[in-house]
Amino acid sequence: MRAKRGIVRGVALLLGGAIAVTALVGCTMRKSEDLEAQVAEDSAVSSVEEAADGGYQITLDDSVAPADFAEVAGRLGDLAESVTDDDVVLRLRAAAWQWTLAGDDGDVADLAHAVGELAGVDGILQGKVWSDDGALGIEVVAEAGIDPAAVITPLADAAASGPVDDGVRLKVFDVHERSSVETQDPAALKPALETIAVAAAVGPIQKYSLEDESLTLRMRTDEGAQAVAPVVDAMAAAGLPIDVSLSSGIMTAPQLQDDLAGRLSAILTPMEGVVGASIDTHGPKALHLSATTTDANAAATVQQALLASSDLQAFNSLQLFVLQQDEPGTRITAKTMRDEGFVGNFDRALGLAETDGVRSVALGPLELDVVLEHGADATKVAPAVKAAALRDQDAEVFGSTSWASNTDRAEFSFTVTGKLHQNLVKVSAGTADGDVQGFVDAWNNAPGL
Repeated sequence: MRAKRGIVRGVALLLGGAIAVTALVGCTMRKSEDLEAQVAEDSAVSSVEEAADGGYQITLDDSVAPADFAEVAGRLGDLAESVTDDDVVLRLRAAAWQWTLAGDDGDVADLAHAVGELAGVDGILQGKVWSDDGALGIEVVAEAGIDPAAVITPLADAAASGPVDDGVRLKVFDVHERSSVETQDPAALKPALETIAVAAAVGPIQKYSLEDESLTLRMRTDEGAQAVAPVVDAMAAAGLPIDVSLSSGIMTAPQLQDDLAGRLSAILTPMEGVVGASIDTHGPKALHLSATTTDANAAATVQQALLASSDLQAFNSLQLFVLQQDEPGTRITAKTMRDEGFVGNFDRALGLAETDGVRSVALGPLELDVVLEHGADATKVAPAVKAAALRDQDAEVFGSTSWASNTDRAEFSFTVTGKLHQNLVKVSAGTADGDVQGFVDAWNNAPGL
């Protein structure tokens, strides 16, 4: 690899995608058509995919040791430089961690070495790492319900032990977004974690967030907030070096709906698996109730409990969210209306979500969105999509890469009818005519709506 890769442009897209860095190299115009095949032949590479922006997403084999990340990254960078003069982005993933090759030999090696240090931290579902003006940026999705000290402190220690040492920008949140830490001041971590531990010993925490030197604690119950308040006050009086704000409750609501929110909170708070709930206004009179749970069984229990409450009739619509377990976002979103008796759509969405090849489902009165697992055959899923769909509903079926769901452009878009025709189905670029006809045939051969 030459000492300099030429002009380097960097754009960071946090949690919305990998860091995109484009390296312009060389003077002759060699092409990148053969790059994917040659990268795939490397013994350290498990898979390589071309991304929508023309770059390559490279997954390293599980057998590659973290200590070898720097050597592998340098080798792949050299290979790209030797094969093409096109603008090429190489994004690497090893286990839960992602990073992008950028800069000269030393930059590439240092960042890969830093990733190797971080790879030893347990409890990480997704992690992205980058270097910015000598500072190390780390963004992490951790497992649900994990002790923050078991992830955040080891991450800070691992970052400090690596070669990128001009500061660290750390952002961590758990997969259910019930905890988050975002700071450029590692010194604030220890007192924040101590405060969180003290609060958790007093009562259940609904959510906490640390932003630089400000800690927000939301206790699950009013009683918990009342019990922890004097403890936090005592810590502050003793010189706690961070600001702490305290609140309580699993439900957010407009002030005019406090009484209604209080009655519904009393129903939902004791339920296992309920992450949160909210009351929102749709227009001057229409109220919307939503509840978020960690699993489908909890969502079904919430639905039954709400159906048994006369307060549900105050709402125009009810929406249930079931969270993913191994990545951010929802696995099931189901919205039902009062004139439908607040039933039906959740069972439809649940049945579709449990179909092999389906990654997530969002079902409402007017729309149905289905995201497929990477490599899933939409033709095989078509009967289950039809069983969940409502007539005259706008439906979209999305694919996924091995790295993430691909919801920028649907593979198939159509309005639900009893019988489909290929001309009625809009497709994204790259979808073969045979795939469209196969999907249409599978839909038409499935039982009617």
